[in-house]
Amino acid sequence: MDTEELRLSAVPATGFSPHATADSWLYLVTEPDTASQFLAEGLPLRKTHPLLLTERGGVAHWLTKMTDDPPGLFATTPVVLRLRRTMVSEWLEPDPDHSAEFSAPCYLLSGSR
Repeated sequence: MDTEELRLSAVPATGFSPHATADSWLYLVTEPDTASQFLAEGLPLRKTHPLLLTERGGVAHWLTKMTDDPPGLFATTPVVLRLRRTMVSEWLEPDPDHSAEFSAPCYLLSGSR
């Protein structure tokens, strides 16, 4: 999926609150190398390994999870990417497990709908 069409961009990882209200964006937290690849090539649409996306309120939990994972697993600071919700809404599937874990709606970008 094309970067410009999605309006995919990196945003500062600061200022996210677990109590943030939903906005018109969905967010993806990932490693810097993966973020660079997504920004250069766009997002893959895969049914077998879908990308996890969350609403604004889930970003703080996701960042905490990545930085608290076993030492060395995520040795670099995670990058937060955002994309327009309306551009991917038809390819989203609710992810109840991550929604419960992050205390915010989460989705899988699978392309299966």
